[in-house]
Amino acid sequence: MTLPRLREKASTLLKSTHRLTQALSRRSVDDHIENYLIHDFTNGDYGAAYGIGKKDRAELVERMRAAVGNIPSATRMLYHVILARELMKVPQGAAGDVIECGAYKGASSASLSLACQLVGRKLWVCDSFAGLPVAEAEIVRNYPHLKAYGQYREGMYSGALLEVQENVRKHGAIGQCEFVPGLFSESLPRLSAKFVLAFIDVDLTSSMQDCIRHIWPNMIDEGVVYTDDSCDIEVVRVWFDDAWWQRELGSRAPGYVGSGCGLPLSVENSSLGYVQKVASIRNSYAKASFL
Repeated sequence: MTLPRLREKASTLLKSTHRLTQALSRRSVDDHIENYLIHDFTNGDYGAAYGIGKKDRAELVERMRAAVGNIPSATRMLYHVILARELMKVPQGAAGDVIECGAYKGASSASLSLACQLVGRKLWVCDSFAGLPVAEAEIVRNYPHLKAYGQYREGMYSGALLEVQENVRKHGAIGQCEFVPGLFSESLPRLSAKFVLAFIDVDLTSSMQDCIRHIWPNMIDEGVVYTDDSCDIEVVRVWFDDAWWQRELGSRAPGYVGSGCGLPLSVENSSLGYVQKVASIRNSYAKASFL
């Protein structure tokens, strides 16, 4: 083999090694972040007002691991922990349920149902149970932070109602759940419950609009809406669209924490972000010392 050829192969090998090292390093940091957050959740006082102790939280984490390990999931187990942590921060005296829109196979439903069982709240599981509708299938999805784009297909992320229920029965607390089948535009208007927490993972802009339109008015003051669509600019855009919010809900758009790259739960990005419904910023937040 000639010297130039040897140099070329050596250069290729070094580049491959560098990429692998970077990937392993990122994964190591991601694992550290996840371990830290789970340790904080387990050893903190989350849920103390509900009588939830360290043993309960540790058991919840392990059951969440089992759910994600046995049920196909479109969300990381860490996200389930974050949602449980948020739910346990809700004051015990606040009346309201939890709602999930977009269940897929039921992994997040199982995890949320276990958290709901600990705090004594109902979980409304809303989905078509037939995958994504055909709407917006032709629209290219834009993920600028990932330098990626793509398109959804009709029927993606399909989980039949009986399949989801069986998964929750095996790995969650099905007694806490109320299953609501149908398109969001048809099923959500029928719900009259108040909500302290919402988890929305619906992928399509029109579906997000349907969820906001019918869930936001029923969120309690200081209730939180988490979504798993923070990297999709087309979906996130809805949370900043003042014209749409004024027309549909008579209020300004609330914005979105994690727009474009999600909450800092990973080296590169996460798909989790949130919005808090706050009637009065002055009553809910502390005055910034630097303003």
